[in-house]
Order: sequence, then structure tokens, then C-alpha cells
Amino acid sequence: MTTDEGLWLPARAKLNLVLRVVGRRADGYHLLETLFHAIDLHDDVWLGRGAPGIRLQVTADDERLAVPAGDDNLVVRALRQLAAAVGVEPAFAVRLHKRIPHGAGLGGGSSDAAAALRLGRELLGAPAGAADLARLAAGLGADVPFFLRGGSQWGRGIGDELAAAHVAPRHFVLVVPPFGCPTAEVYKNHAAHWQSGRPQVSVPSVTGPDTRDSAVHAGFCNDLEAAAERVRPELAALRAEIERRGGHGVRMTGSGSALFLAFEEAGAAAACAARLRPLTAQGVRLLHARSVDGLDPVRRAPAPSGPGGGQRRPTTADDGGPDRSDRAG
Repeated sequence: MTTDEGLWLPARAKLNLVLRVVGRRADGYHLLETLFHAIDLHDDVWLGRGAPGIRLQVTADDERLAVPAGDDNLVVRALRQLAAAVGVEPAFAVRLHKRIPHGAGLGGGSSDAAAALRLGRELLGAPAGAADLARLAAGLGADVPFFLRGGSQWGRGIGDELAAAHVAPRHFVLVVPPFGCPTAEVYKNHAAHWQSGRPQVSVPSVTGPDTRDSAVHAGFCNDLEAAAERVRPELAALRAEIERRGGHGVRMTGSGSALFLAFEEAGAAAACAARLRPLTAQGVRLLHARSVDGLDPVRRAPAPSGPGGGQRRPTTADDGGPDRSDRAG
């Protein structure tokens, strides 16, 4: 492999179709039962051999999506910890192209970290096993282990105890406001208002609703929605506007701020996006997305020569939906 060659992965976003807060540990972490679901919106992560150290270059579809490239970036942290775990000095060149909005509950940073772990392991000749990667992932963040598996997974504990789930493929309209929700504040607000008494021990055993309705929402829920709307009252106003425009069954992912609507048919999703298009005048982003099952394979790829690394990017809802060719694997 030359210095201009490397490995590439799409780092998929996720939705929490179900998120229930069922308790709290002594260390303050909240106990969850959540249904993770991967979608085809993705960042690009490319990794090649480089000079000693970790050199990360970040590009983005939009300057609002850019993230810092310093030592606190989860990609850098993931590669540093992987190198330490296998006993080598890090010597990586990394290109990260951002499409997933940050601070929105879509898991972009965690997905980037999981992709970096998989790419680094492959580049180093697979010196670490799956269990080793899972341990490193759990140390980087509660959502990172999910992205090592992909597809649909039930997450319990703090979200890192995973079990495969079956969810019928869906089309989604993502509504991303021009502000994020601070995760710690949302959880703190939820705890202050939680008066449900003894925590639930489990969520009902659901695999996602299976209906003939054009809008699929029965059974999807998020216990953090009320807290997020108290922290960000403008989120409640946005939800009301979505519902006024016919976006019924709108749900929030993670601790916000992104909202989503689920549909069985692409046409129904496109019609909903058309009704919501006036919201873009307020800085709201509308994105189409689809379910992704399974895990993308690592691919050899030349070093990216420009934004996006030459990979096809998903289009926005205003462009009529994503091209299927943007899905790897």
C-alpha cells in the first residue's frame, strides 16, 4: 500500500427509534433501553499510513457541519487508544468529511470513532480482536459500540449492552434545527422532573411497528423529549410547526435536537418533506434517509483529493432524496 492509498468507510448516522430512561447508576449515568437504527446519512472516514503521530484533516459539506481536528476529536482519540492497545506508535493520516450534523443526537462523532477503530485495525493487520475493539469503543462513548455492529440493535445499560433487533426498513424525513441540545443539560433536566417512582426494568419487547399507515410512528418514543423542549423551548415550537404542516408522529432522536418522521414508502416521505420545505427559511435542514441493515465493508481507496473524498454524497430532501449509489456495501 503506497502513501497515497488507504482504507475508507462510511460512518453512518443513527436514530433512536425508542429511548426510555429506566434508572440511574450511582456514578450518575442514566440507565437506558433504546432501539438504535442505522440510516444511510454518513460521514466519510479515510485512513492511511503517515508520519509519526495522527494528522487529521476535516472537511464538510457545509461550514456548519465542520468539527475541530484537535486531540479531542473522537477519531484521534480512537486511533491513539487503538495504537496503545496493540503496542505500536501511531503513524496515521486521516481524512474526515462531515455530513452528519453534530449536537443533534444522530451519533456522528461516535460513528466516526467506530469507523476509525475498524480502519485502524485493518491497516495494522488486524492485531486486535472484535472483543478488544468493543472494549475500546465502550471507553470512547456509550454509542460507539453500536456503530461497530450497525443495523438495528437494542441498547441497554448506558446503551452499550447490545442485542440484535429486527426493524422493517423505513424511509425517514430528518428535521435538523439550526441549534443543538446540550446532552448533559437535557439529562439533568429530565432527572429533575422524573417522578415516575421505581424505574422500569425493561421496555416491552417490540421490534418496531408494522402497520399499513403511510406515517409509521406507533411504538416509537423518547423519554427525553420533554426535557429537551424545556432546555430548548424553540424545539417545542418547531415540533408544533411540523405537526401544523401535517407532519404527524414526529419524534426526537437521542437527546436532540434532530427530529424525524418515519414512513413505509419513499413517496410519502417526499410528500411530507415538500410540506415542511418552508421551514428551511428558518435555517432548518431537511434530509431524506433510509434504513441500513448490517455493517459496511472496509474498502481500499486512494487518498481523497477534495471535499468528500470523491464519494457520492446523499442529497437533501429539497433535492428529491438520496441516490442509492451513496450506500456502500
